[in-house]
Amino acid sequence: MDDADLLGLAREAARAGARTATSWLDRAHRLLVEEKAGPDDLVSQADRDTERAVRAVLAAHRPHDAVLGEEEGTTVGGGRVRWVVDPIDGTTNYLYGRPDWAVSVAAVDTDGDRLLAGVVIEPALGLLTEARAGARTVADGTPVAPLRQHDLGRALVELNFGRPDQRHRAGPTVGALLPRVRDLRRGGSAAAALAQVASGRADALWAPGLQPWDCAAGVLLVQQAGGTVGDLGGPTPGTWPHSGDVLASPPALWEPLRALLGRPAP
Repeated sequence: MDDADLLGLAREAARAGARTATSWLDRAHRLLVEEKAGPDDLVSQADRDTERAVRAVLAAHRPHDAVLGEEEGTTVGGGRVRWVVDPIDGTTNYLYGRPDWAVSVAAVDTDGDRLLAGVVIEPALGLLTEARAGARTVADGTPVAPLRQHDLGRALVELNFGRPDQRHRAGPTVGALLPRVRDLRRGGSAAAALAQVASGRADALWAPGLQPWDCAAGVLLVQQAGGTVGDLGGPTPGTWPHSGDVLASPPALWEPLRALLGRPAP
């Protein structure tokens, strides 16, 4: 199975997950909602059912592959491909009826975590963004324009703090960025934000503290749209930053943003 076939399977699995997640929306009042790490880290039966729907599609076609999912952990496999799944990235938004949530599925080469294919679906907006290694990112069937924003002062920057213990960084981060960019947004879903950067609906994302399932597919979307992704230590071409701190933007903005994020606000 080549990368195009892997992309097709990622798309099929993500669509199955999106259907399951969407089917719960009319019954959201019946969901049992639990707190994982705290009141801002929620999980529901919809998350679990959605991951199972994604895994069922993957298992039907590639039963020997490993799968890493947010809700069900790791299924060990013996092939060269590992699937990285976030069934509902942005669960709080989902439960509050807000549109910034996504289903994210990525195929990763187990040798070096090289990204092979990725799909992010934003079901509330009816948007699907996808990419495979070596080919241009596609949004709803149309190849995206290369990411060419070069004016930091006109950049719309998404923020996402992945862990509760990082909230103390919010003030200094906003202080460093807001005077220098067009504006800031905090949508609440890293996967959706990366799809937005890849498709030109935002210009950059700074999201420290992410897990692989939050960002694997979205990182590939940005990279294959011509963007740069890495952490404050430098770019990580072909994979996601294993530190979990994700800076994604057009190439011309990446170093200026890294410089701003690497020093405290005055």
